[in-house]
Amino acid sequence: MKRKIQSFFVAILCLGHTQLLADGKENWAVSAIPQELKQKANAVLRFSETTLTVFDAGNAEEKSRVVITILNENGQRFKYFVEHYNKFSSVSGISGTIYDKNGKKVKTIPQRDIADISAIAGFSLYDDSRVKVISPEYGDYPYTIEYTCSKKYSSFFMFPGWQVYPGYDISVQKSIYNLTLSPNAKVKYKGNKALSITPEESSDKKGFITRTWKATNYPAIEMEPFAGNLFEDTPQLLVAPETFTMDGYFGSNNSWKELGDWAFKLGEGRNVVPDATKAKVMELVAEHDTDSERARAIYEYMQSKVRYVNIAIGIGGWQPFPAEIVEKYWYGDCKALSNYMKSLLDVAGIESYYCLVRAGDDTPNIDKDFVASQFNHAFLMLPLGGDTVYLECTSQEVPFGYNGSFTDDRDILVVDKDNSYLKHTNVYGKEQNKTTNSYLFNIAANNTANISATTQYTGVATDNIRFLMTQKPERQREFLLRKLKLNQVKINSLTYSEEKGIIPIITQKAEMTVAQLGQITANNSIVIPFNQVSLLDELKRVSNRKTGIAIRRDQAYVDSLSFRIPSGFSIDQFPQPTTLTSDFGTYTLEVVHAEGSISFIRTLEWNKGNYKPERYNDLMLFQRRVNEADRQVLLLKAI
Repeated sequence: MKRKIQSFFVAILCLGHTQLLADGKENWAVSAIPQELKQKANAVLRFSETTLTVFDAGNAEEKSRVVITILNENGQRFKYFVEHYNKFSSVSGISGTIYDKNGKKVKTIPQRDIADISAIAGFSLYDDSRVKVISPEYGDYPYTIEYTCSKKYSSFFMFPGWQVYPGYDISVQKSIYNLTLSPNAKVKYKGNKALSITPEESSDKKGFITRTWKATNYPAIEMEPFAGNLFEDTPQLLVAPETFTMDGYFGSNNSWKELGDWAFKLGEGRNVVPDATKAKVMELVAEHDTDSERARAIYEYMQSKVRYVNIAIGIGGWQPFPAEIVEKYWYGDCKALSNYMKSLLDVAGIESYYCLVRAGDDTPNIDKDFVASQFNHAFLMLPLGGDTVYLECTSQEVPFGYNGSFTDDRDILVVDKDNSYLKHTNVYGKEQNKTTNSYLFNIAANNTANISATTQYTGVATDNIRFLMTQKPERQREFLLRKLKLNQVKINSLTYSEEKGIIPIITQKAEMTVAQLGQITANNSIVIPFNQVSLLDELKRVSNRKTGIAIRRDQAYVDSLSFRIPSGFSIDQFPQPTTLTSDFGTYTLEVVHAEGSISFIRTLEWNKGNYKPERYNDLMLFQRRVNEADRQVLLLKAI
C-alpha cells in the first residue's frame, strides 16, 4: 500500500442479482431513471445485488450483478469491472453487456475481452495473485453496462460487505445485499453510523437464514469543500467470520488480541538473516551510543538496499515472506519490508513490533468495535525509552521515525505474542504541521521588484512537497509559479533541502524578479496587494450540503511579508492589523514598521474537527473574511 490508497470505485466488486421492472421486463432506458437521480450525477447505479452465502465447511460463495448507466465522459471511471482472486478464491460466470440510451442491447462483451493478468506483474513470487479485468470501449453517451459474476472462497478472514455508494457523482437507484448463512455458520456484521436500514429476514427448509438490506433512490453526492470520507459518511455494512483458517493458520475475530495472535503466527520463523547481514548490522550499530541512533542507522541502511512493490493485504497474501527472500531479491511489500526491518533490529537487540494499520492520507479510522482485519498496510513500532517511534518501511525517502499523514492519528493493531492490542498513533499539532513563508520584496521606483523567498514546510506539510525534490527543475518552477499570484515572475534560482528529523523540515529557497509588483496610478503612486503569496481559493456555494465538514488535522500557516520602500516614495496607506476567530480557526495580521520598510506577519491556523453540514455557511463566512483581509493593499505615494 503506497502513498495513495486505491479509490473504492476503481474495483467494482461483482455486484447485483435481481431486477428493475417495466411491464414485467427489465428496462435500462435512460428515460426510466428518475430525474432527481440524474442531478449532479455522472453515472447512475441502476441496480446491484450481492448475495453472499456462507456454508458450514467454511466455504463461501458470492453471486453478484451490477448495472450502471454512464451519463457522460466524467462517468467513465465507473465503467470498469475489476475482480481479484488468488489460491483461496476463484472467479467464474463473468459476463458483460452494453445497452444504448434506449435500453437496447448493443453488444455482449466477448470472453476474449476479459483480461486475466497478474496482480503484481513482473514479480514471480506472486503468480497466484491475479485479477480479472473488463475495460469496455463505448463512447456514445449515455449508455448502460451490466456485469455478472460468481466468486467462491475456500478461506477468508473478512467478507465483502456492502457500500451503498460506489463513489462521488454517482446516484443509486437500487442496491441490495443478501447475507445467507448456513445453520452453523458463525458470521458477524455491523453497520456504520450512517446505516439506518433494517434488514429483512427469511429462512428456507434447510435452515439457511437470509438477511437482506435494500437501498433505493439515493441522489448523487458531490465532492464538497472540506468533505470528510464518503465511505464513512454513507451507509456501509462490515461482515466477517467469527473464526477462520487461512492456509492452515487458525484465527479468530472475537478479540483484537486473538486476531493479533493469528498475525503473529504468520510471521514466526521468518526473521532469519544471513551471517553476513548480521555482521553488517553489528558494524552499523557499533559507532552509536543509543538505541535510537542505532535504529536510525539500520533503517537508513534498509532504505538504501530495498525497493517497494505494492501488494495489498488481502490480495497478495497475508503472510510476510521470509527476511532472506528480501535479501535475495531486494524488494517486498509492506509486510515483507516491515518484517525484514524488524529482523535487522532483532539482530541488534532493539525491541520492535509489527503493526497493522488502515493507511492513507484521508482514510477513515477503523471501527474499533468490530474486530476484523480492516487493515491495508503494515509498519513497525519501536518503544525507545519514553518515546514511541513508528517506521514506514516502504519508502526510501521518509525520515526515520516520521509516519506523517499516511498513518497518523488512527488506531493500529500492535502484534505481540499473546499480548496484541490497539494503540493510537501520533497526533500532529500545529507546530508539526506548519508552513512558514518569509518573503522580502525590494521594490524599485518603476514598480519592479527583486524577491528573496524562503519557505519552510514542517512535519505533515512536507508530505505534499517532498515529491518536488525529485522532480526536474522545470517542474519545480511550475509548481512555485502556480502557487504565487504575482504577475510576470522570473525565477532566477530555486533550491530544496531537507532536515530529516522525526519531524522533518523541507526548505525551499527562491530568488525572483517581478516586472510589475503592483499598479501605478495617474499620480505615480504604486498600489501593491500585500499578500500575493498565500491567498485562499474562494469556497464555492453549496446548497443543501450533504456531507459533514472535516478538518482532518491541525494546521498553521505563517507568512512574513516585508517590503523595502524605494527612495522617493512614502507609505500613504497600509493594511490594518486584524484578528478573526471562529470554531474552524484563527487569522491574525500584524503590522511592523521600520525605517524604509514595512512588514506584515500573517498567521492562519485551522483547528482539527468535524462539524455538521449546516455549519458550512459559517465556514464560508470565516474564509470570506480571511480573503477580505488578505486583499488589503499597500499604497506607496510619490514624494
